[in-house]
Amino acid sequence: MAPGTPRRTGGMSANLRTLDAVPPGCTVLLAGAHDALAPDFREQLAAYGFVPGRAIDVVAQRPMTVVVCDHVELALETSVARLLLVREPAAAA
Repeated sequence: MAPGTPRRTGGMSANLRTLDAVPPGCTVLLAGAHDALAPDFREQLAAYGFVPGRAIDVVAQRPMTVVVCDHVELALETSVARLLLVREPAAAA
């Protein structure tokens, strides 16, 4: 994978966007993270439940991106939210 290329988990290629682009009130699924996100920071996010496939509720985008993931509310700097890739949840059957 070329440096700076977003990492994607298997089978997820359509409808990806960055977390900073999701309007408040929406729920998305974490799809992966850009390579620019430091490995130690990835580990910290994983400890809070930010793992691929996990639902993320977006609460606010200003002044920071505020999200709830696995009953944990976090405020992320926009520069971090811009490195997290998300997708829409699959429609219920």
